[in-house]
Amino acid sequence: MSRHGRQDEVWDDRLERAIEWLVLGAIAYGALFFGGVRATELAVMTGLVGAASVLWIVRLWVVSSHRLLLHPALLPLLGFIGFAMWRAAGADVAYAARQDLWMVVLYGVTFVIGLHNLHGQDALQRVTTFLVGLGTMLSLYAVGQYLSQSDAVLWLVRPVQYFRRAGATFVNPNHFAALMVVLLPLALAQTFLGRTKGPIRVFHGYAAAMMAAGLAVTMSRGGWLAGGTVLVTFFVWLLIRRRQMRIPALVGLATVVVGALLFLGMSSKARQRIEGVNAEGTADSGNRAPLWKPAWAMWKDHPWLGVGPGHYDVRFPQYRDHTIQTSPAYAHNEYLNTLADYGVIGAGLAGLGVLALTGGILLSRKYVERGIGDLGDKGSNRTAFFVGGSIGMAGIAIHCAGDFILHIPALGLVVVTLASMLASTVRFATERWWHTPRWWSRIPVTAAAGASLVFLGPVALRGFREGLHLNQAALQGRISPKLLEELKAAAAVVADNPRTNFEVGENLRRLSFAGEAEWEGQAREAIAWLEKAQANNSHDPMVHVSLGLCWHWLAEPVKARREFEKAMDIGPRNVAVANHYAWNLLQQGRVSAARAIFEESLTWNSWDNWFARRHLDDILKGRWKEDPKAR
Repeated sequence: MSRHGRQDEVWDDRLERAIEWLVLGAIAYGALFFGGVRATELAVMTGLVGAASVLWIVRLWVVSSHRLLLHPALLPLLGFIGFAMWRAAGADVAYAARQDLWMVVLYGVTFVIGLHNLHGQDALQRVTTFLVGLGTMLSLYAVGQYLSQSDAVLWLVRPVQYFRRAGATFVNPNHFAALMVVLLPLALAQTFLGRTKGPIRVFHGYAAAMMAAGLAVTMSRGGWLAGGTVLVTFFVWLLIRRRQMRIPALVGLATVVVGALLFLGMSSKARQRIEGVNAEGTADSGNRAPLWKPAWAMWKDHPWLGVGPGHYDVRFPQYRDHTIQTSPAYAHNEYLNTLADYGVIGAGLAGLGVLALTGGILLSRKYVERGIGDLGDKGSNRTAFFVGGSIGMAGIAIHCAGDFILHIPALGLVVVTLASMLASTVRFATERWWHTPRWWSRIPVTAAAGASLVFLGPVALRGFREGLHLNQAALQGRISPKLLEELKAAAAVVADNPRTNFEVGENLRRLSFAGEAEWEGQAREAIAWLEKAQANNSHDPMVHVSLGLCWHWLAEPVKARREFEKAMDIGPRNVAVANHYAWNLLQQGRVSAARAIFEESLTWNSWDNWFARRHLDDILKGRWKEDPKAR
């Protein structure tokens, strides 16, 4: 080999390793810090992936032997990103669309990087071992949480609805369960099919056992279903494809069944989770229909383009089922959520990408997943990754039908990275999609990468700065100057976040209602902030409720009535909206109409609806009198 060729190879290896560790660093950072759901963590992850994309472009120009893999999945991927950008440009709520587009572009960049840089034999093994090690460490933390009945996630307190459920560093245990679903088959495959010997094989076996325990203590029914499916699928595959491993496969199946039965017998919480699937109105209810029906209705109203990127939660108040009184964020079904947000066109592009990816995996199957007689007693790390990765992706596909998995950045990056590595195995089946770039063909690739960085860089930087203030605001236990200071600072960084505008206005309203010397100025300042929130999101009924309360406090009954009527119009079947609207009817002297609404509100929520119950009791006792002139 010539001196130039050796230098080329050295640079290629260094750049590949650096890109690999940047991508893995982004995954680890997100997984270790709340799944990357906060803007501060997502910004750091974006920065690491952005640095990896820069190094890949350097590799493309510096290493003459570096080739492009023009996988068929790239075309629908680029089409979906372009469609998402177009829809975001005209979205009703710019902030929500921009946040969703942030993740879409980040996932797209990560897929392209993984496809071109994480496909070598050594890279597959390093990535697998790293991810399995990460999953094992988090599983140990989860088991510790469960045994100690800890209510903490790192330094934050977990919501009460997750009591006696472990989620490691994820706030929602369902999301940690999803991570275990995708990583568990990778560890099993390395244990039974990998070529590694000694301590590494023992490590993967131990990791599989720990991740199974971690999955169990999440108490996630969707995770149990998806995890049980991948476990059974793997051992059945062993029975069929590895005749010499029939006894270990049967032992593995028996261990799964016996372990599940023992866990159910020993854990009252696990039994409660299963028995409470259909128990409406409880924390253990597993009914997703009230979240799915609105998504379906949104799609029917906007079949081709959808309601907009990240707009399911924005438009949910209009479509709300009365059994769901909280803000759900997502439809808890990635397929319906995509259909509602992006319509047939967006969902079709995403579906074409998945079909192209699946087709490539099936095409390469006979070249990678070798059968009986191909290996004898030898293992294959390539086969282990292919089998474990494919089963893990199938498990995630199942879990996505019952929860929002890909909207959690750490999970999304894991899934996208593994998908890109599985897609790259098509190179074993055909050379038709390989392209050796010329100088001119490197230009559009560089331009596309540069365009993604031009978008991601400013969005991530603003998100990080805004997130720092919002994180501090979330730590405040009560309304205080510090809380308002942090919220206003966040709004100064990103002015079109309707939630921040609302929080400032609502907290000022509450301060005003305390009746201190500055009450009137606080009320009018609250109105200014609430009007900003309404301008940035015209679909939020609670903004109008707060405005109505402010105007009533300022003795402007006509303006107050207008705001309460608007809230009722855009937020039907919302207990808080209905109660405040009925309260305003009482102020007008329309007692009969108020009574009917309070009674309906109690049918929606009869267990902790004290507001409606108290006022209805006052009406029945005659404390409110009908004004015959009111209408």
